[in-house]
Amino acid sequence: MPVHRAILVMILAAFALIVSTCGGATSSGSAPVPVPTAAPSSSAVPSPSPAAATLVLKVTSEGGFINPAATLAALPIVAVYSDGRILTPGPVDAIFPGPLLSPVAVRDVGAAGASAILAAIKAGGLDKPASGGPGIPGDSGTNVFTVVLDGVTTTSRYAGGGPGGPRGPVASGDERRASAIALLDRLLDPAETWGAASARESAYAPEGYRIFVATGAPPPDASVSEPAVAWPLSTPLSEFGTAATPDRGISGLRQGTVVGADATVLGPLLKGATSLTAFTSGGSPFTLYVRALLPDELGS
Repeated sequence: MPVHRAILVMILAAFALIVSTCGGATSSGSAPVPVPTAAPSSSAVPSPSPAAATLVLKVTSEGGFINPAATLAALPIVAVYSDGRILTPGPVDAIFPGPLLSPVAVRDVGAAGASAILAAIKAGGLDKPASGGPGIPGDSGTNVFTVVLDGVTTTSRYAGGGPGGPRGPVASGDERRASAIALLDRLLDPAETWGAASARESAYAPEGYRIFVATGAPPPDASVSEPAVAWPLSTPLSEFGTAATPDRGISGLRQGTVVGADATVLGPLLKGATSLTAFTSGGSPFTLYVRALLPDELGS
């Protein structure tokens, strides 16, 4: 065989071997190597949690012929939140002495109910400031409607007293006051679900407390013997909070809030105390006026 022909045969054989080898690799049935993907980043941003419920409406009472100190532990008449919770003062047994810490009742009408309440607020014009009322407002106090919509706070005042109190006649043309009173009555009606199939009821579990402190023990009552309770927190009651202004006619009155771990420690003692329970601190007795902080007040 000529040399050049032999060389050509060798080249062709080598080429055939390469093709055969490649073809075998392709038809071997082995799974293809997957393309690597980036590992999940440890700094990935989690899905945002639902926005915290915000205050929509709060109704309080001010004025009237009552002792100014009587309102130190007073709860709002009603507070409504964007998630449909309606908070009102809870029922209290008709006993003496009454509890130091008044309960708070919660009715949950859900998002649909919250929308219905918002519509009623706007329909009654409570998203616009106003005031009014019959006769002398101070006779029965004034209901203060505080509405918070889109970050704007609007306050309206109408004479008529607190829940269950005298409303007074509605003068002709005083439709806004009539709407305000009607709204308040609906919010206080336990049968009103605001269009929801039902309104779940529960007791509010406070996460903090607003406290007024007065020097000296509560006025004694010969028919009741209440043991004193030792103040459990590190800050003595004589230095608690700040001086209250105005002092409601109580010399040396102080005010402050308790939240977080301190509220966890103090809560059981407050729930077990009565209006005649003295709290001792630094060897001296003190009188406390306490109410639960509502959800919109916890960050203040």
